[in-house]
Amino acid sequence: MERERGYGAGARALHWITVALLLVIIPLGLVMGSLPRGLLQDTCFIAHESLGITVLGLTLLRFFWRLMHPPPRATGLTPLERHASVIVHAALYVILLAAPLTGYLYISFRGITLHFFGLVAVPAAVAPAKPLAHLAWTVHSALPWAIYALVAIHFGAALYHYFVRRDGVMARMVPSLNRR
Repeated sequence: MERERGYGAGARALHWITVALLLVIIPLGLVMGSLPRGLLQDTCFIAHESLGITVLGLTLLRFFWRLMHPPPRATGLTPLERHASVIVHAALYVILLAAPLTGYLYISFRGITLHFFGLVAVPAAVAPAKPLAHLAWTVHSALPWAIYALVAIHFGAALYHYFVRRDGVMARMVPSLNRR
């Protein structure tokens, strides 16, 4: 019955934790390279890399969660809206996997050791290779812009359903909206 009304608590928690992490990790990634070398920059790099690994783990968990707990039926959507929703969600999953993986490959190709929150050294996935590091960096640094675009589409569609269509689609992820 809950599946017909909205996403379950597990799916909602994974969604909103990922959103919160992205609100930290992307701006951090944009500014940390321009900081002066030193403790603050090192801390930002460690936080960015560690949160990236966390987003990777959460995205894998979300993917498997979704396989075991299919999303609620989206009643009242046009075939075009349903198709667009599937494409945007799939693209978000791909990018949320690709961004941390390309970041990890970048530092691995650079020969840098990732320290997960300064506690555990994560071994490099590959041997150092400068040209491949440049390729991984190029892809990694472009992905936040793709995330921005997809999140804008996703959030814009949610607002459209809430304010224009008033069809309860947004309440599937924010159950408190059902009470209004």
